Amino acid sequence: MKNNYIRAMDVVYRICIWLSGMSLLFMTFIYLVGIYARFRPDFPGWLGFLPHASTSWPEPLSQICMITFSFVGAAAAYRAGGHIAITMLVDNISPAARKGVQFFVDMAMLATCLFIIHWGVIGCMDAWDDIVPSLPFLSSGITHLPVPLGSFFTLLFVVEKLVCGSQSHRELVQFGSAKAGH
Repeated sequence: MKNNYIRAMDVVYRICIWLSGMSLLFMTFIYLVGIYARFRPDFPGWLGFLPHASTSWPEPLSQICMITFSFVGAAAAYRAGGHIAITMLVDNISPAARKGVQFFVDMAMLATCLFIIHWGVIGCMDAWDDIVPSLPFLSSGITHLPVPLGSFFTLLFVVEKLVCGSQSHRELVQFGSAKAGH
């Protein structure tokens, strides 16, 4: 059972990595197009599909990408143990106390994820009928979706850590690190 959950979380982890990476790549492209549109109103033919009369659309679209990158990428960083952790206190206490503190931290993460998911979904539902002014085809509720989605992914990884232990030692989550030898 644990192995099946870990394998499922491996798939979720890869989705998080790809989704956050593509969001960062897309955001970079959007900024470049926005800068180009600001200074060169004559778009080349291959950019003809982009609205270029106004440069108001790149900023909200890139904000959506950044929110996706941040929340979904944070979930992947949590699983990989690459998140920000202040360990000064924990490094100077006994192993038994360290285990208790870690359990408390995991419970706090669980509560935080549930809080963000709950209020994030409510925020999405409240804003669903609103539109983004510079992107009239896009519901404002959709722009809020990365917040509860990323928190849901983090929740899955917190449960995995509580039930199966930390996965930060595995090669899959250490890709590109000195520990993995890549």
